[in-house]
Amino acid sequence: MTMNSFFVTLGLLVAVTILVLIRRDRLVVMHSIWWLIIAAVVLLLALFPELVDLAARKVGITYPPSLLFMFAILVVLIKLLMSDIDRSHDRRRLLLMAQRLALLESKIEQNKKFEQ
Repeated sequence: MTMNSFFVTLGLLVAVTILVLIRRDRLVVMHSIWWLIIAAVVLLLALFPELVDLAARKVGITYPPSLLFMFAILVVLIKLLMSDIDRSHDRRRLLLMAQRLALLESKIEQNKKFEQ
């Protein structure tokens, strides 16, 4: 198996896995878009490896594989930032729900005292 066919297989496997996870409701569609884009990029670069050389020359990088590492690190950092934003949003919503629950429990207690 050549390296290109390995990466084509890997890209297809990732794409199919993501689609199965979406179908089984194990992965939210918004999160899966990142993984499908990554699978598409892997497929594209496996089918056209000269794109890495061309992009590296355009950017001024002399060793093309280092462009892939830089791109991978950038994608991971962006995904990490997006994950932190989601987590912060969820934390704010959880705090708001806890406060509302506390208010509702307080009202229930007041109503119980009023009824007695």
